Amino acid sequence: MKVCSEVFLEYNLLNHPFYQAWNEGRLTCSQLSLYANQYGSFIQLISEGWQCVNEEAIAAEEQEHYELWQQFGNSLNKEVNAAFLPAVDELTSTTKENYKTYAGALGALYAFEAQQPATATSKLRGLKEHYSHWNVDETYFTIHANDIEEPALLEEKMNVLSAEDRAIAYEACASTCRLLYNALTDIYNHSMVASQN
Repeated sequence: MKVCSEVFLEYNLLNHPFYQAWNEGRLTCSQLSLYANQYGSFIQLISEGWQCVNEEAIAAEEQEHYELWQQFGNSLNKEVNAAFLPAVDELTSTTKENYKTYAGALGALYAFEAQQPATATSKLRGLKEHYSHWNVDETYFTIHANDIEEPALLEEKMNVLSAEDRAIAYEACASTCRLLYNALTDIYNHSMVASQN
C-alpha cells in the first residue's frame, strides 16, 4: 500500500534504538528474553489476523510460526506470556480492535508483514554475529528473512478496497506502525532499567 510509505519512514523499526543495539551486540540475554516474552504477545495474534482476511492456510502457517517464536523465547530461558508493559498491551488490544473489520485487519497485518523481511534479516544477522554463544533458536527469523509473498498479497487485497475501506486500512496500518515502534521503546526502556538494577 503505497500510501503507508510515509508512515514506514517515520516508524521504521530498523531505526529503533533497540534493534540498533541488537545489531551492534549491545543487548544482554535478559534484554532479549524480555523482548521475546513481550513481543510474543503480539506475534501470537498474527494467525488470527490472517483468519480475518480469509486466508486460512496462511493462518495455520502463522500459528506454527508462533510456536517457533516460543522456541526462540525458550532458548533464552523465557516463556512467552501475556503483555505487562503498557505500550505492548496497547499494541495487542488495538490489534484486536483492528481485526474486527476486514479492512482493519489488512492494514494492521500489512504494517507488520511489510517490515518483517528486513527486520528478520537484520535480527538474524545480529544473532549470528553477536549472540551465537547463547545458542539462541534462530528458526523464526530464518524463515521470515525472505518472506515477501505475504505483504504482496495484503497489498493486492488492499488495492481493490473501496475508498472508504482503504481509509480504514490505512488508519490501521498507521496506528500499528506507531504502536509497534512504541512497544519496542517500552521494552527497551524497561530492559535498560532492569539491567542496571
